Amino acid sequence: MIIEGILNIVTGLLYFVLDLLPNIPDLPQELTGAITTVLDLIFNNVGLLDLFLPLNIVKIIIPLWLVVDNFDKIYSIAFWIIKKIPMLGIEK
Repeated sequence: MIIEGILNIVTGLLYFVLDLLPNIPDLPQELTGAITTVLDLIFNNVGLLDLFLPLNIVKIIIPLWLVVDNFDKIYSIAFWIIKKIPMLGIEK
């Protein structure tokens, strides 16, 4: 009940601040057409990427790379959670 009230206040303040901002105009039609053309060109030719790197390998490599690249952050978060469990008696 208290958390719901706090969230309602935060939501109300957020809506109030956003109402003070002016409306953002639409993008010009030429710009949206150019963006759409570039994105269509990229996503319609994804099959060409498969000639250089098979998609099955990319599906495995990208998550492994993300884990290895962020291992220090993952380790510190995991250790912080473990330190919060009082039964283990782990202190640093």
